[in-house]
Amino acid sequence: MTGRPGLLALDRLSIGYFAATGLAVLLFGGLPGAGIAAAHGLFIFGIIRLASWHPRAGLGGVIRASYAVLLTPALYAELAVLNRFFTQRYFDTTVQRWDAAMFSVQPSMELSTLLPWLPFSEVLHLGYFAYYAIVPAALVGVYRTRGFDALHRTAFAVAAAFFVSYLIFTFFPVAGPRYEFVRIGGEIGDGTLYRLVHGILETGSSKGTAFPSSHIAASLAAVVAAGREDPRWFWLLIVPEIALTIGTVYGRFHYAADALGGAILALAVCLAVYGTGFRSSGPGNPRPESRHQKG
Repeated sequence: MTGRPGLLALDRLSIGYFAATGLAVLLFGGLPGAGIAAAHGLFIFGIIRLASWHPRAGLGGVIRASYAVLLTPALYAELAVLNRFFTQRYFDTTVQRWDAAMFSVQPSMELSTLLPWLPFSEVLHLGYFAYYAIVPAALVGVYRTRGFDALHRTAFAVAAAFFVSYLIFTFFPVAGPRYEFVRIGGEIGDGTLYRLVHGILETGSSKGTAFPSSHIAASLAAVVAAGREDPRWFWLLIVPEIALTIGTVYGRFHYAADALGGAILALAVCLAVYGTGFRSSGPGNPRPESRHQKG
């Protein structure tokens, strides 16, 4: 089953992100920026070519409706380079002041000090690790129960949360507590999941990507959007999402303001998608099926 050619809303969103960041680094990034801009231009060309491909079932349908989310790890990796084109500082002191103003303390330091219980720490670190399952589960799950257009709307919300986060990281880089504060020690630091999560971050994180928490923004957007399509996915995924949200602060991965900012961004994106008559299909394509139509 295929629709007639036409750009999907996700395509336009992705083109907008690649164009905005590509133009910015072309203007301010010198020769390295020109290379990144050229790569972004190739992505735009590829997305435009995708307009003639509209599978609505099987693996092809999943990829077509959610490819932008699949690209986000690569886009995340380039952020540590992108933000150096625009500023040589990190804005951690600003975010730390926000935390102090809201909570009178630094929650990212105080939570693990007040609750130094290994089982509790391991549960929260498992919650943080669950990020890698929440987004795929929401996307694949909603596709299985509600079909292509429901997947596309959910993926659009997730991609929008990622892209807005990445734009903020580019111009307002914040390193995060992991770089600013000492690591958690004692019994907690010997936890299996603690070591697993910190090991992953040591090898795969981009500096300057703390505010807002894209982990929370994207995963909560996935939970809320998937829940809007099929409430079962909200109730299945909200518990690990809560553990993820608390775990980002407890594990000193993010400031409390990062977590709050990510949650607000997720809810704002979902409100924009589901409160403004979002049209899933591109020009000339079939209009979205009912929320209750099986895929």
